[in-house]
Amino acid sequence: MIGGQLGPPYFYFYNANAHGPSRALQNVDLRAARHYNRVVARFFLLVASLAVALVSTAEVRAQSGWQKEWEATLAVAEREGQIDIAGPPGDSFRKAIVDGFTKAYPKIKAELLGSSGGNKVARILRERQAGVFGWDLYISGPTSALAGFKPVGAFEPLKPALILPEVREDKNWIGGFDSGWADIEKKLFYVFGGTLAGDNIYANRDLVSADQIRSARDLLEPRWRGKIVIQDPRIEGKGLTDILVMSLAYGEDFVRRLLSEQKLTVTHDRRQLVEWMVRGQYPIAIGLNEYVLVLFQGKGAGQNIGAVVDPKTDVYWASGSSGIGLFNRAPHPNAAKIYINWLLSRNGQIEWVKTLTNSRRVDVPPSEPKSAMKPGHLYHNVQAEDMIPQRRRIQQLAEEQLR
Repeated sequence: MIGGQLGPPYFYFYNANAHGPSRALQNVDLRAARHYNRVVARFFLLVASLAVALVSTAEVRAQSGWQKEWEATLAVAEREGQIDIAGPPGDSFRKAIVDGFTKAYPKIKAELLGSSGGNKVARILRERQAGVFGWDLYISGPTSALAGFKPVGAFEPLKPALILPEVREDKNWIGGFDSGWADIEKKLFYVFGGTLAGDNIYANRDLVSADQIRSARDLLEPRWRGKIVIQDPRIEGKGLTDILVMSLAYGEDFVRRLLSEQKLTVTHDRRQLVEWMVRGQYPIAIGLNEYVLVLFQGKGAGQNIGAVVDPKTDVYWASGSSGIGLFNRAPHPNAAKIYINWLLSRNGQIEWVKTLTNSRRVDVPPSEPKSAMKPGHLYHNVQAEDMIPQRRRIQQLAEEQLR
């Protein structure tokens, strides 16, 4: 008893050897225990409710935070009224890069300089050296971008520009979001699309049967000497990427023999390469650009030209022109942020895959299912910065063997 009242149940003790408390006291004690349990239960329920409320409030604040940032950025971007992009050439890229964006954001005009990676890099570097900073974004393959712009510090870190939550969520990207970084530090150049690099050989099946070439090794057969055309692997491009992949799969000695023994015909012109294949002048090609082939096939030519998929090279992927970097001292920094977020969003990637390049987003159907990367598999990007030394090695080897 405490002050004439029964204390809480945990203060009640009795001697087990005694007769025990009376039945009346037991009933009172039981009622007190039940009341105490109800109080405790209500207390924990209140705590749980408060915790849920706090979490919900935090989520609402986080959501409203990015929305406010987005709306503020968009308002300034629309006042800037323009975005200047250096990107890949071709009508399909122009439609994806310019038309797709301006359809979504008609108050922001998109201007595109479309040309090859080497030409774009050289021009922009000359301009920046002269104090002219006329470009906001660079969309292209990562190799030329990182080799040209990273040493001079021309790129701004990209992550601070990512506002939309859907852009940063791992679940939306094959391999997770961070697997798309092409630079070693994972902050300057992001690759949003690409295809498996197993399509490094194309054959005209009107002239070469399916059982005659099943892998790169078959290219060393004497009967193919003088019958193979290749996009020049001494310069950046698909020819170099394809030879690099072959060297990773079969070794440098294989590549050395292919370049030295098989009398390859070399061209810089990717359209000419496809035209020679369509006409049957060369039945086999390395470094063929599928975008150009599709243009011919759309007109009814080259219908039986297709890739020879080599299982040993299917663990590598190439990003092609599907990478983006943000220039520092950009003339339209807010429009650049809006563009980056749009391009990496589901809607932006739906526009991008119309260029016949697969997206790394898992919620965007691939344009080329056979060459699409699969969620849960491990791949290596042969155009990432860590592959640049190997690419230079293959270029040197090609220089030696293609004299």
